[in-house]
Amino acid sequence: MWTVEDYLQLGEMNTPCQLINGELIMSPSPTPYHQVVSSNLNDILKTEAKKKGGMVFYAPMDLYIDKKNVFQPDLIYISKENNKIISKRGIEGTPDLVIEIISPSNIFSDRNRKKKVYQQIGVKEYWIVDPANKTLEIYKHNQADQDTPSLYVVGEGLITSTVLPDLKFDLKEIF
Repeated sequence: MWTVEDYLQLGEMNTPCQLINGELIMSPSPTPYHQVVSSNLNDILKTEAKKKGGMVFYAPMDLYIDKKNVFQPDLIYISKENNKIISKRGIEGTPDLVIEIISPSNIFSDRNRKKKVYQQIGVKEYWIVDPANKTLEIYKHNQADQDTPSLYVVGEGLITSTVLPDLKFDLKEIF
């Protein structure tokens, strides 16, 4: 069983890793297509975040959740009002928006374990982006059914956000 203290002893590494329920999870580097999707999303979010005074962080960035969980989401948006959670070592608090881009090695974790944790800690919006199927799902913290996305788009269609109300883009812009 690993703790955050154990995790911090690793220092900076070339291999992406996360601490999930006390288990050290190491992943291969993202594929080039994963990086293209992530970069496109980053560009779209960053433009909107700057208008609002918020910040977007691009993986790898540690999100400290508790003594047994340190996640590295693909993208994290933190509003101007919430910027006190940004520390010298990473993000220590609940982000406004978290985006995970799934790949074959992390499907179960992102769709189940991490989604539940994000919902429990109060992330306002959690996006799951699936490049293989060209889908984007949005889960809102306050939705009644935590297992059904509040927005599900395949291939193309308008993406909007309650966290960034002026954000509007077509899904095909990221794939």
